[in-house]
Amino acid sequence: MTTYSVIWSPTARLTYYKVLEYLLENWTFKELEAFIDRTEEVISHICGNPLLYPYSIESDVHKCVVVKQVSLFYRIKTTDTIELLVFWDNRQGPAKLRF
Repeated sequence: MTTYSVIWSPTARLTYYKVLEYLLENWTFKELEAFIDRTEEVISHICGNPLLYPYSIESDVHKCVVVKQVSLFYRIKTTDTIELLVFWDNRQGPAKLRF
């Protein structure tokens, strides 16, 4: 069984930090830690089985709901590499979402 490596796109890194910043400003450290733990868990699942989450043929990406408010979009780059594209606030309109 192949374990995939992960590449963070600049947009994924930026949007991840924006979510962390929002949690730090508006919630408690407990929620921040929970989000970080959940993100690590999801990425671990993706590395073990990148086809686990729903796939969109139109955009050639997979969507994983990290928490109810935030989804992670990613792409399988090669036979052993995953690219994280963006962490998306699900409360935003999907028309704004670009890959």
